Amino acid sequence: MKFRSTVLSLTAAALPLLVASAALADIPAGYKGTPFDPAIVGGTKCPATVKAGPYEIPGRLDFVNYDIGGDGVAYHTGDHTTKGGAGYRTDQPTATLSLTSVCVPNGGPPTCTNVWYDTSATLDGTPYPSATTADFSIGAVQNGDWVNITVNVKTAGMYTLSSTWASGAGPPGGEGGDGSMGLAVFSNNVQLATWSATFPNFNTTADFHHWKAYPNFATVTLAAGPQVIKLQSKAKHLQLDYVQFDLVGGGTGGSTGAGGSPATGGTTGAGGSPATGGSTGTTGTGGTTASGGTTGATGGDTGTTGTGGTTSTGTGGTTGNDGTGGTNAGGTTGSTAGTTGTKGDSKSGGCAIAPSGSNELGAVGVLLAFATIGLAIRRRR
Repeated sequence: MKFRSTVLSLTAAALPLLVASAALADIPAGYKGTPFDPAIVGGTKCPATVKAGPYEIPGRLDFVNYDIGGDGVAYHTGDHTTKGGAGYRTDQPTATLSLTSVCVPNGGPPTCTNVWYDTSATLDGTPYPSATTADFSIGAVQNGDWVNITVNVKTAGMYTLSSTWASGAGPPGGEGGDGSMGLAVFSNNVQLATWSATFPNFNTTADFHHWKAYPNFATVTLAAGPQVIKLQSKAKHLQLDYVQFDLVGGGTGGSTGAGGSPATGGTTGAGGSPATGGSTGTTGTGGTTASGGTTGATGGDTGTTGTGGTTSTGTGGTTGNDGTGGTNAGGTTGSTAGTTGTKGDSKSGGCAIAPSGSNELGAVGVLLAFATIGLAIRRRR
């Protein structure tokens, strides 16, 4: 984003707007570097969680995520040796890249351990940054080495800077030997702050692998908008991991590794004890699953089939015997027909109805009786 304006006429009404616009930062004209992008120059060791720049401030700047553009444009280091972090970037040559979980002292096998030092009773002697994470950093740094990192400052204001440093300036007789530490901070080539210190017990513990927290080691004032932050070492062998920018009054707590610390999550809390940082939110409890509605009531009972009425069978009358000389009385008339069977009871839901009873045999008995009487009369005649 480039801020350019052509002023044709300047009035009192336009003056406040022009002043406000001039307060915004911008990328310096002619700067040839571009923000780090793992999709372009990320190597096989670059974790998938690393994001592309520009990196936001407030937030964390990781030294290994310096801009793309080569030595003299995006960074400058005196050494380009191979350490445990080699393979994080492919834009060769790179700075000397180290990895805290792979110590390679003096080119030998990985026999050392990166640990917290002179920071807190709970952290000192434990793995840096933790037992389950590791950080990529820039090592073998010479006095005057620097990196450019393109950023976007979300809020203009005063920022405190914090970090965790290791050094290799001792022991006496070695290169340096006095425990000197130092850093200069620039925005768009304008120096904003310098810092210096002496690493404690440098003659015994300045070995590149003892990491001491330095909360609020410097303060800078930044304009809002995109800009190029330059971080320059002012001492030999200052191990460069990250710098955390926290807005004064913003209350950010521990840094979250904005843009992702290449191999870690959160880091030392700025302004606070490096042992804590921001607290991790508790995991929310999942909502209970509502039980399904009860199944609808079952249908009504099916009615039983009605029982058909019983058929009563009439018994035919007996035939009278032939008279012998005398009066021959005919047989008695057969009994009446059987009663009609009642219909079966159809209950609710039933559909069968029993058939009615039959009286056909009872009628036959009556006819036989009349036929017998008629035959007797004809014989008497």
